[in-house]
Amino acid sequence: MVVYTMFATIDSLTLLAAMTGLTASSMMSLKAIADLEHDLINSVDFFSAMKTSHRMEYAFMVVNILANVPFLFNWWMAVPQVMWAVLKFARLAVFQKLEEQDVFKQSVYSYHRRWHMSGFFLYLISWFIYFARFITAVMDIHVHGISPYD
Repeated sequence: MVVYTMFATIDSLTLLAAMTGLTASSMMSLKAIADLEHDLINSVDFFSAMKTSHRMEYAFMVVNILANVPFLFNWWMAVPQVMWAVLKFARLAVFQKLEEQDVFKQSVYSYHRRWHMSGFFLYLISWFIYFARFITAVMDIHVHGISPYD
């Protein structure tokens, strides 16, 4: 029982950390798009910020998927997370071409904003669910009396 409780706590912490990173990277992308739209940054800074946020997002997405794999068909949150990751990786492979001459067109940055808003919505909702799961796992340690503070 102790092993399951510790595994659940470690997994919950991993999921919460991954979702925190995904939420932060989505916010970074949205900030870069908003700054570009309002002429606060140039295209070089925009591409630098988007490159950083995309690398961060995909790194945390891999961590999130690896933490969800053990629960793929046993937990209701795992399947939507994996489906979103497959969709994002397919978009990375095919559709995410952003050219410097097109970046200032409203249709181009609006398209990317919609994707990042959708991701932010999913990540923020998932963050609250993962946070509740983490708190439940931590409380489970105290209920079973395996905490050094009991």
